[in-house]
Amino acid sequence: MQLAGVRFLLIDGPNLIRRIHAAIAAGNKNQIIEQTISSTHQSLSRALKQHKPTHALCAFECVGPTWRHELFPDYKKDRPDMPVELNEIFARLQKEISENGILTVQLPAMEADDVIASAAVKAVAQGAAVTILSTDTGQAQLLGPGIRQYNHFKQEPVTEQSIQQRFSVRITQLNDYLAMVGDKSHSLPGVPGIGAKTAARLLDTYTGLDEILNAAEEIGGQTGKSLSENRDLARLVKKLLTLRTDLSLGYSLRCFRCIDPFLQ
Repeated sequence: MQLAGVRFLLIDGPNLIRRIHAAIAAGNKNQIIEQTISSTHQSLSRALKQHKPTHALCAFECVGPTWRHELFPDYKKDRPDMPVELNEIFARLQKEISENGILTVQLPAMEADDVIASAAVKAVAQGAAVTILSTDTGQAQLLGPGIRQYNHFKQEPVTEQSIQQRFSVRITQLNDYLAMVGDKSHSLPGVPGIGAKTAARLLDTYTGLDEILNAAEEIGGQTGKSLSENRDLARLVKKLLTLRTDLSLGYSLRCFRCIDPFLQ
């Protein structure tokens, strides 16, 4: 089935809701809950009017550990506990968003990013134009023909150029870069002794992580020694950062067609 003419908006639900929740002025629990829910509905309505999708999906996190925790139990261990009211906010919004015309998807052991990645890759392969609504830099690994990312809060796209300007590497090298320097937001360690400048320099010389690790002896010095000693860790971190694109969402395309309520 070819999807020419399909404009698929993939919404990172936790990313959107957490950002809105964090911006809500202090108040009692009920006020924070209601204001977050109201502001999220307003943001979704604005996003639909702006991007004019024919189809949309709002991804949510699974409940409990993910496949990443199975491989690396300390994954995200340094993140602060989620504010208690967010549990209620997520539950209500997941229900209300579906009732208002955007199907929500939550898969066991999977993060919202994996749901989005699988939907994006499958849709663009069939000719759809995909927009990912998220501020998450990790989604940038999906950028390419037919897939764009948009920062709803800054009202600007996340582009290959903006990623290269920020990290001094190409988007195809972003996970290689983070596998060497680490990713504090996910509690993932880097290769000891390798910082941002060294990682960027290595990726300017070599195509990616595997080539760098294979050249550890050639690189030499403390850098080469550290790469050699931590090659398995670096490869694991890259695997943890790589989004899954092989998931079955369990729905046909027509289930994601936008209907009226949010658009009015």
